[in-house]
Amino acid sequence: MDTLEDLGRHIEVAEDLQSVVRTMKAISAVGIRRHEAAEWAMRQYLETVEMGLQVALRAGPAATLTPEGGGGDGEVGVVLIGSEIGLCGGFNERLVSFALDRLSAAGIAVGRRRLLIVGSRAEASWGAAGGEPPAHLQQAPATVEALAGTVNSVLTRLDHWRAGGVARLGLFHQQMGGPEGSAPVEVRLLPIDPDWLKRLGARRWPSRRLPVCQGPVGAVTRGLIRQLLFARVFGAVLQSRAAEHAERLTAMQAAERSIGDKIDELRKTHQLLRQQVITAELLDIIGGYEAAARRPGDEGFAGA
Repeated sequence: MDTLEDLGRHIEVAEDLQSVVRTMKAISAVGIRRHEAAEWAMRQYLETVEMGLQVALRAGPAATLTPEGGGGDGEVGVVLIGSEIGLCGGFNERLVSFALDRLSAAGIAVGRRRLLIVGSRAEASWGAAGGEPPAHLQQAPATVEALAGTVNSVLTRLDHWRAGGVARLGLFHQQMGGPEGSAPVEVRLLPIDPDWLKRLGARRWPSRRLPVCQGPVGAVTRGLIRQLLFARVFGAVLQSRAAEHAERLTAMQAAERSIGDKIDELRKTHQLLRQQVITAELLDIIGGYEAAARRPGDEGFAGA
């Protein structure tokens, strides 16, 4: 049985752990807000790129996108965006399970795909699920400022794959929402979805002044597609990071409740044991006092 000193140390350790959990909660809450603000800015940038593509589509046929987008049944490049650190529940496990199910349903076997994983925790979950070793592992960005470098590294790798004959590019990541705080989604990078292009070309221009495409339509289109890929990958990383912080916040809230319950339990046990010790000491004092108060011969006098 623990002594009062042992229980006191347990309470101190639990309170220190509770302080760490509260700090991590604050970091996650701030991280969510920062990544949501960055995502909003990236959506504005993506909208500008889409407007440029809308102008290019009016200047030339949508077929100009086919060489840039690729096609056919060749190799498929897959990007999986996970986390670099843990303490975020089943964030990576659910993402890996979703990606494997989608790839299996699409008939994309191991020999037909090249895998790029962002985040060492996601790589570990992928390997634990029986997935093949990735062709490339990219460290997940730790801050919003490091996102641009990570996205550029991913795009450079995708360019190398496309130059090597990879026909299609897809991306899997988590986004905020769902019963568990995040939900996995699939993003089609290349080839460009023809239905989306059709809707984009039919979209109403926001003003009465229609812009014109300056320069060769093909060159302008290729540049816009490059920016479209950048914006989509950047947005996916931002959404993934926000979802990771959301899951970590949920996990830390559960941990804080659990630690709080444990501290209450320890304090009650400490108080009960302390009361027992005090009671035992009082009984010893009373017993000692009564023994010392007895006089020699009192018992015989009382018997007479």
